[in-house]
Amino acid sequence: MKNKKLLLLPAAVAAAVLLIGGIYVARAATSGEELNIVDGVLWTYSGDSRDMYVPDGVTEVADGAFAGNNTIEKLSFAPSVTKIGKSAFEGCTELKSVTIPDSVKTVEDVAFCSCPKLESVTIGSGLRNMGCGVFADCDSLSAVAISDANEYLSTRGSAIFNEERSKLIQYLAGSKADSYAVPGNCGEIERYAFYGCDNLKAVSVPGIHYLSDYAFSNCKSLNSVILQIPTNEIGIRSFSNCPELSQVVLPSSVKTIHETAFEGSPWNIYFVCEPGSAAYRFADEHFYPVSEELVYTVVINTVSDNEVSDNRASASAVSTDAAVNVIASEPVSESGSGSIRLTSEGVTLGSNPAEVDTRLLGDATVVSDRAYVYVEGLRVTDGNSQPSPTPTPLPNADSGDAVGDHAHYLDQTLESYEFRKELRSIGDFAFARTNIREAVFPEGLLSIGEGAFYHCDRLEKVVIPSSVKHVGRNAFIFTPWYIDWLNDENASDFLIVGDGVLIGYKGSEGSPKLPADVKVVADGVF
Repeated sequence: MKNKKLLLLPAAVAAAVLLIGGIYVARAATSGEELNIVDGVLWTYSGDSRDMYVPDGVTEVADGAFAGNNTIEKLSFAPSVTKIGKSAFEGCTELKSVTIPDSVKTVEDVAFCSCPKLESVTIGSGLRNMGCGVFADCDSLSAVAISDANEYLSTRGSAIFNEERSKLIQYLAGSKADSYAVPGNCGEIERYAFYGCDNLKAVSVPGIHYLSDYAFSNCKSLNSVILQIPTNEIGIRSFSNCPELSQVVLPSSVKTIHETAFEGSPWNIYFVCEPGSAAYRFADEHFYPVSEELVYTVVINTVSDNEVSDNRASASAVSTDAAVNVIASEPVSESGSGSIRLTSEGVTLGSNPAEVDTRLLGDATVVSDRAYVYVEGLRVTDGNSQPSPTPTPLPNADSGDAVGDHAHYLDQTLESYEFRKELRSIGDFAFARTNIREAVFPEGLLSIGEGAFYHCDRLEKVVIPSSVKHVGRNAFIFTPWYIDWLNDENASDFLIVGDGVLIGYKGSEGSPKLPADVKVVADGVF
C-alpha cells in the first residue's frame, strides 16, 4: 500500500471540512443546500450527484471544496469559473472525467490528486498557472488533452510541460512505461512531479540544477536513478518512500543533499559517485554502500512524441532530443566499460559490428558512471559531450506583501529578518534551514506556508498575530520555540496561534475534543 502522507485527510473536525493549502477549515453548511456559494466562491458541496456541473456565476472553486467526495464521476464547469483551488477535488474516489473550460486560468496545487479512477482530462486554452502535483497519484490517468490554442502548456507522452518544455510540471502516474529520460532541454522539475508513479522503474535526469522537493517521492517500483551534471542540489524528500530504490548515480556537481531526500527508502541504496565528492561524503555519513563502479542492468528509454514502453528504440522513435538511458547490471568488461550500439531494432551491448544485423544508427562507449548516451540526430555520443541546460533559478523573491516559496531556504547566513508591516503571506519553506533567531510577525499577516521555518535550529522567539488564518504543515517543526512547547509540562496540549489556528497537539487521546477557540486545524496535526 502506498504511503499517502501528501494526501490523507484527518478525521472529521466538524460538519464540513476544507483543505486550504494543508489547512482544514470547518464551515457550517446551510440546511438543505447542496452548494455553498458566497460572492462567486463555491465553498462546499454536500450533494450526491454523479454528473457534477459547477454552475454559472461561480468564479472560483475554493480550496478543498469537494475533497473526499465519493459519488462524482463526471465533472465540468460553467464558463464563469476562472480558478480551481488547492485540493479542490483531492481524493474524489469515483471521479473519472474532468473537462476544464477555456475560462479557467489557474489550477492550484494538488487540485485533483489521488483520484484513482480519473482517466480523462480535457484542458482548455486559458489555463496558464498549473500548480504542483495537480494530478499526482492518479493511477488511471496516462494522458491529458490540452487545447491547441493553449499557449502556456504542452504535453509529450505522459508528461505535462510548460509551452517551452523547459519545465516538467507533471508526469502522469497512469503511464505504463517503466523507464523515463527527462528531455535534455528541461531545466526544472516541479515539486511532486513524479509522485506516486508506481510503474516507473528507472529514470534519467539530464541535469536539473535543483531537484525539487518530493519530485520522485512514493514511486513504489523505482529502482535506478541517474542524475547528471549540472545537478547541484537534491531537495526535501525527493526520493522518499521508494521501497525498491537500489541504485543512485550522482555527478560531482551535487553539492547539497537534504537530510530527508531518501527518507523511508531502503537503508542499503547503492550510491555511485566520485570519491571525495559531496555525494560520496553524504553516502558515507549515512552508511549507504558507495562506490565509483556501477551495478549494471540495461534499461532503454527514448524520449519522443510517442512513448516507448516495450524497451526498444525504433528508428521512428528517435528524435533530436531523444535519450537512451543505459544502467549497468554487470560490468560489460572487467574494466567496467564496453560498447553500446543503437540500431533500428533496439540497443545492443558489444563491440563486434558483425553481431549487429540491423541498420546501425550510432554507437558510444559506456565507461564507469557515464552509463548514458544521447542521440543527436542519428549520432550517439556519450554523456560527457551532452550540453548542459541552463539551470532555472530558484524563486527567491521578497515583495512588499509576500515572501516567496524557498526565498531564503538554506541561507545559513540569515540570522535576522525584518518583517514589513505590509506583509500578508510567507511562502512554503521560505526560511527553512536558516539561522534566524526570532520571528515577530506584523498584524495583518494572513498566511504562513508549509515548512516556512522548518528546522530553523536557532528560532527561539515567535510572535504570531491574531490576523493569521492559515499555517501550513510543519511550519515551525524542529525549532527551539516548538520544542519548548512540546517539553513544557504546564503548557496546553493544544498549540493554538493566530485566528484560532491549531498547529500542534501533544496529547494522547485518539479523538480529542477541540477547544472552543479552534477555527482551523493545520494539516498533519493529528
